[in-house]
Amino acid sequence: MQPTVSVVVPFFNRCSEVQPCLESVLAQRLPDDAPFEVIAVDNGSTDGTLDELAKYPVRVVRCAVPGPAAARNAGIAAASGEVIAMIDSDATAQPGWLAALTAPFVRPDMLAVGGRVDSLSVVRGVELFAERASVLNQRKFFSGVLGFPPFFATCNVAYRRSALEQVGGFDETLRVGEDSDLAWRVLDQGGCIAYAHGAFVRHAHRSTFVGLFTQALDYGTGAAQIFAKHRHRFGRRVSVQWHDFAGLALAPLNASRWLIFGTTPYERRLGLYEAVYRAGFTLGRLRGSLRHRVLFL
Repeated sequence: MQPTVSVVVPFFNRCSEVQPCLESVLAQRLPDDAPFEVIAVDNGSTDGTLDELAKYPVRVVRCAVPGPAAARNAGIAAASGEVIAMIDSDATAQPGWLAALTAPFVRPDMLAVGGRVDSLSVVRGVELFAERASVLNQRKFFSGVLGFPPFFATCNVAYRRSALEQVGGFDETLRVGEDSDLAWRVLDQGGCIAYAHGAFVRHAHRSTFVGLFTQALDYGTGAAQIFAKHRHRFGRRVSVQWHDFAGLALAPLNASRWLIFGTTPYERRLGLYEAVYRAGFTLGRLRGSLRHRVLFL
């Protein structure tokens, strides 16, 4: 029997994204036209997001504790569904998303399902780089990256409510990496997770060099913190990604090569995109290692 469904969407100063995000979610259909509820969580917005949310037939919850983990926990607490689906506020759900994402939960041992994430826009070269570099490739996360166990990014994921309650939801001390941390704690319960390619959302990538660098810096810092918290899962106390250091050392040469031999504006900047992302991620891992007293480089 198909379980009941709630959708949780956190918002923070996303006034312009409210309409495309919520309308894409409200347009979803479940088998037999089963109802589902939508919980929109305002995380202290100051740009009119709360007023925009009030225009839609959704339940609006206010969360004063900053951070995506706290906002999602507030939404989960307010939701009534047996399955909690999540999507980011700067993403749009494609037709059939919710049905495909929640269908595997007919299995009683299914604890989490992640869906496909593609770019919302590829107007700028940075956005194209993020798409081709698979920054938000859920299939890759499901297969394991950086030696990590499988997990899903919360921009497109659903969890069984009972599993979330059993582990206490998201760790609100984490600003990055809360998605992998939650997935691993949920999997400790002994169930399974699945990837649903048909559960498809489009998500906004960073569009500037500064945004790309900051994202990579945060990802690297978060990865080191997650490694520190879950070292028992890795079977080692030290992790050094030598190929990343080699790539960073060769970045000036690669940037020059692409600048000279690239045939399109994107290709001529490709080496620069790679250098910015590698530098941010490596610096983030160094920063995270120092903060959390581990060696994850």
